Amino acid sequence: MSSARINTLYLASPVWAQQAMVAGYGWWWRRRRLGAEFRALTGELRQHEQWDAHQFHDYQTRQLADVLRAARRSRYYGPLLAGAGDASASPWDLLRRMPMLSKELLRTRAADLLTEALPKDALVFKSSGSTGTPTEIYYTRAFHALETAVIEARNLNWGNATYTDRRVMFGARKVCRFDQARPPFWRFSPAENLAYASLYHLAPRYLPAYVRFLRRFKPVVVMGFPSALHAVAEHVLACGEELPAARGVFTSGERLQPHMREAIERVWQCRVFDRYGAVEGCVSASQCAHGRYHLNPEVGVVELLDAGGSPVPPGEAGEVVCTGLGNLLQPLIRYRIGDYARWARDQQCPCGRMTPILEGIDGRVEECCYTTDGRRIVRFDPVFKGVANVRQAQITQESLGRFTITIVPAPSFCESDAEQLRANMQLHVGQAAVQVRRVDAIARTASGKFPAVVCRLSPSDKAMSEKAS
Repeated sequence: MSSARINTLYLASPVWAQQAMVAGYGWWWRRRRLGAEFRALTGELRQHEQWDAHQFHDYQTRQLADVLRAARRSRYYGPLLAGAGDASASPWDLLRRMPMLSKELLRTRAADLLTEALPKDALVFKSSGSTGTPTEIYYTRAFHALETAVIEARNLNWGNATYTDRRVMFGARKVCRFDQARPPFWRFSPAENLAYASLYHLAPRYLPAYVRFLRRFKPVVVMGFPSALHAVAEHVLACGEELPAARGVFTSGERLQPHMREAIERVWQCRVFDRYGAVEGCVSASQCAHGRYHLNPEVGVVELLDAGGSPVPPGEAGEVVCTGLGNLLQPLIRYRIGDYARWARDQQCPCGRMTPILEGIDGRVEECCYTTDGRRIVRFDPVFKGVANVRQAQITQESLGRFTITIVPAPSFCESDAEQLRANMQLHVGQAAVQVRRVDAIARTASGKFPAVVCRLSPSDKAMSEKAS
């Protein structure tokens, strides 16, 4: 059964059946991600934190050579590498000669990047990403273990937390139907010791239920999108209430704004540790206790380039181009991930870690949209579930209750795809007027960024939404 059909079945099921499915999924998920390979990799990553810059460079040189060697077996990379020079050349020389990989090429030729037949343990993750371009990323069990170990060793552990602690997650996963009007707006996975909380019910009228749940559940670790955690924190502070203190809050997926950090840390009485990453698994940066973003060299080689393809100096925004070092099944070499970032001018951190430091990550801002009944909506990936014939997309909120989905269609896009988009959008934001507009190209901002979500509401419209419930 396809993931889309499983999702439809799940959302159509009663709460008790959804809870049973979440429990089963959590058991399988823990077995896949947190086994012996994960534990070994976590230990190695902790040891690497004692390395200096030369040791990390030597490590990346070896891993990059392995990636390029594997890539020679793929239909896409084989001819490119054959023309790039002798196989005995320095892996860094070969890398510099390789063309950049676009999202469009990854979208249309994902299977051509494969270096071998799909192993039985491989999973395919589909994501529209921050630019609205659907992609397929193939994960082996080993690659999955690395991705999970990096979060454990270089994010959770930095906040004195682990994957086995009692956790709550405010992530993109749809845990209940949008039109569910009564709690619980969360489901519990016993094997993961994790409660998945819905992002899509954070309206003022439902927030008291979330507060009661969090008081009962008492999570040691709080995880999720900053905007969702900020909505909860704002409500708690406005009502003069309290939540049980957490050991750490761990955010990802959106830009963490200073006012969000302040409110979240006040409510959960602990530090926020932000993380930058992507489903493509070729870039990862973790915030240490001093608030600086350290790249994880084991995940990928990162270049920050200007419009002409030249490296930018520290402090100047450049396009993130990354080469993954952990996925030998589907290498992503010089991949244009669609983000912009800046190297820190000061590469020394009081924490003592000798990994490259990013001063800012500029390319992941998705504006909140608002519903007529007072909810803030973020992360519109679910709108594109089951629709494969879209090259790029942008969602614009024109007014309360009115949205436009602007798409660059693939040649096979048809009216049934448009209907699916409209239906998905209404499941995501409730009853709203939704227009699907087809265009040849979607304009970027003056800085070259692609705004995936545009909210055109005035401050008074947003205030009206807040008062609706």
